[in-house]
Amino acid sequence: MGDLEREKTEIPCPKCGRDIEVSYRDMYSRKEAKCSRCKSMYKFNSSDASNLNSCIKNFERAQEKFGEAIQRILKGADIILKN
Repeated sequence: MGDLEREKTEIPCPKCGRDIEVSYRDMYSRKEAKCSRCKSMYKFNSSDASNLNSCIKNFERAQEKFGEAIQRILKGADIILKN
């Protein structure tokens, strides 16, 4: 599991407005977010949940590639030391 999947976000309860804290992983795997106060909930569409999962994976792969590109540019750089 990547770091982004563990990240939490807050969404407002559709009934009472209280913040519902939910991780991105819970959003796509459990496909719901429930208010601890009034028990109202969001039920997420399976297709949208699957799309979120794919987007997270694509984002994490892009982050890796970005890190690799930074390392390559540093390795290939001419280093000039001044006194």
